[in-house]
Amino acid sequence: MYSKIISTFILISLVLSFSATAADDTTTPQVAGKPANVQYPFIAKATGNDIYVRSGKGTAYYYCGKINRDDNVTVTEEVFGWARVVPPAGSYSWIHKDYVDIKGGTPAMGELNDDNVRVWAGSDYIEAMRSSSMQTKLSKGRKVELLADQPETGDYYKIKPPAGAYLWVSSDFLKYVGPVQAPKPAVAAPKPLVTDQSPLPPSKETEAPKFTNIDPKITESSAPIDTTAEKEPAEAPAGMQPGKEDSETLKQCHALGAKIDLEIKKPLNEQNYADVRKALETMQTTTTEEKAATYAQILLDRIKRCELRISVEKALKEQDEALAKTKEQIEKAYQAKLEKLPKESGFIYSGVLKVSHVYTEKSGQKRYLVQGSGGKILCYVVAASQETAGQLESLIGTKVGIQGTVVGNQKSAVTLVSATAVQSLP
Repeated sequence: MYSKIISTFILISLVLSFSATAADDTTTPQVAGKPANVQYPFIAKATGNDIYVRSGKGTAYYYCGKINRDDNVTVTEEVFGWARVVPPAGSYSWIHKDYVDIKGGTPAMGELNDDNVRVWAGSDYIEAMRSSSMQTKLSKGRKVELLADQPETGDYYKIKPPAGAYLWVSSDFLKYVGPVQAPKPAVAAPKPLVTDQSPLPPSKETEAPKFTNIDPKITESSAPIDTTAEKEPAEAPAGMQPGKEDSETLKQCHALGAKIDLEIKKPLNEQNYADVRKALETMQTTTTEEKAATYAQILLDRIKRCELRISVEKALKEQDEALAKTKEQIEKAYQAKLEKLPKESGFIYSGVLKVSHVYTEKSGQKRYLVQGSGGKILCYVVAASQETAGQLESLIGTKVGIQGTVVGNQKSAVTLVSATAVQSLP
């Protein structure tokens, strides 16, 4: 009898719970003013200020930014009172550096070097490594746009949200505006209107027309003016080309100009304009011919530009050499610091072993991490053998000592160790 009463009570509770749920379903927030047969996607606008744009459909998800009154968003779906939207202006995503090869350009572009690369919702209010909302996965060869304000440290790049990445806004704070307008097709140029296909009659003119509004100084032999394209400046200015009536000084200028042409054809590190420059400077100060002095100055300006290019190339080369030397010194200092790190019982690192969600670039090999006091990551770990992989799996969550070799990893500030042995520590 008692068990029957309990069963009846449970059944009534379930019915009441179902009724309450059904009642709640009728009050699920919707975008205000939305037609009953609305087609996605559509445009909606914010009805208030400081409305959170979140990484998922619910207040438990971290927020990635805010929108304000009358800001438009593109809604692609509604689920349980939350609108999935195309990331509004100012939004960004995170992607791990290991899977991106930088291609340069403006803006900087990256190309993915692996498949199924995860893209995470970015937020200024949570660290990249703690961003837990995955937006999409991208395949190898896909290009992503890197934003200009990259973090100085860390393992992730800030990128423009790619196609397929979405964010969420509560439908309570949105109002329907209208459908997304399809792009207008390109308007073809109008075809010429031809009304008569009959051949034209022969011309009745018997002589060329004469024009009375043209300057009589311009003759038929005058060269036409070409305005279709900007021309490269001539090596010698107009009026400075060699001629039969040139003076000896002007002929020397032409000869020196020819020497400049020969030097320009040489590699930058072999070009030398010292003798030509000296001759032109002497000519400029001694000649009384205005034409020759002007030509000498033009050639000197040309030499100045060539020597500036040489000096810039030399400075860049010196900077590259200095940078390479600095990198070498940093690497030596880094290795020396590694040698001085405290080791426990001959171990490279010791701490609490945990699973890492980062995988190696090429092999897809599973990574672990060793965490020190205060939660700081001391190193990443990969297994050097199947035996070591089994040891790592069995000791997750415990304090361990790691033996192995340090693997170079320039893309991360945290050392990567190839473990040959793992031992539990008290």
